[in-house]
Amino acid sequence: MAIRIENLRQESGNRYSDLIADVTYSGGVRTVAFRRYGAISELNQAEPFGEPFLVMLLMHAMKSGDDLILDGEIDPLLLYELQVTIQSVLCLQFSELKKVSIRAERRPNHPGRKEGAHVATGFSGGIDSMQLLDCALFKDELPEELRVSMLMHHNVGSVARNSQFDVNRSHAERCADELGLSFAGASCDVSPFYEGFTFLESHTMRTVAASMSLSPICKRYVYASGTELQVGLPNMCTRVIDAANPVLLPLLSTAQQSFKQFGAECTRLDKILQVMENETLVSKINVCARVSHDNSSLLNCGRCFKCFPVLLVAEALGKLDMLQGNCDLGAFHDFKMRSYFNYFYNAMGPKKQQTNRQTASYLRKHPNDQSFWLKILLQLVPPPIAKSSIDFE
Repeated sequence: MAIRIENLRQESGNRYSDLIADVTYSGGVRTVAFRRYGAISELNQAEPFGEPFLVMLLMHAMKSGDDLILDGEIDPLLLYELQVTIQSVLCLQFSELKKVSIRAERRPNHPGRKEGAHVATGFSGGIDSMQLLDCALFKDELPEELRVSMLMHHNVGSVARNSQFDVNRSHAERCADELGLSFAGASCDVSPFYEGFTFLESHTMRTVAASMSLSPICKRYVYASGTELQVGLPNMCTRVIDAANPVLLPLLSTAQQSFKQFGAECTRLDKILQVMENETLVSKINVCARVSHDNSSLLNCGRCFKCFPVLLVAEALGKLDMLQGNCDLGAFHDFKMRSYFNYFYNAMGPKKQQTNRQTASYLRKHPNDQSFWLKILLQLVPPPIAKSSIDFE
């Protein structure tokens, strides 16, 4: 059976605008809505469009073997890439996927069509997006086409708890205001269409779909990469979709909105060191994994697998105090031995976590007040796959 996307429409309310379609598939009929918030007037002036729904449903259709049919128009270049190249890339990464047919009307080219005003980036407050902001706002390194003017916030499956979504959204909106940037976001329950795929296996398609729903206000989306090229490119045929971003993102572009990867040439350690030099951004860092032991009232619990390596580097730099407003430094110190156990296990165990291996390389050269046994354990951590641009060894 085919998957049909029909009845494209928009509905507006107080400070939000929904882009909606009815999706008919083997599970029945589901109304799917991208709830968009931000520059509402500009969103409401645009005609409803189907690109976000086709991108969001592609992996589901390829897994079920159902053709995709859109009752509406789509950017002709994107339609071609979805039919041909993008499916080929996804089949390389996921053996269970098979190519399907995609049918939609090609949107006529209108030279006078107005493009969005903003260059946006998805903003979590993490190290990757902070490093992009450091380059875009505080350093004269990027061309005008990559200078971010909007922070974009998404909720497409990475956050399980609504309360945490609210915290992250409020933080992103506050950061945009303090940095003099615009703010917009999109939320959509896409989980029924990604059964069998983890978030890390599918987040590129989810995020791009949400970003496309905001294309009337965003002409370019700069994707702050979390995977180094040295790691990603040799692993293109794995289930980690980030590895394919240098290929996938340009293919997903349309005449109204382009997608560009940024920061993959840097290791995470390079990014941490760069952000730590920017006092404005350090106070806004939000890296926490929100694991079950997080009962902190601050943005970062200080002890999870994402917080701990960042704080270790900050400690080695003598900059822990800069993080006291947004990190639970008490928990960092109180649970340090247990956090170290998890840190070394993740660095040397099955996960081979590259961030931990990178920070271990740095800590070997910056021992600070490390104990004798800690220094021995650091020597046992294997070198990372991606080498830092700074030689620590």
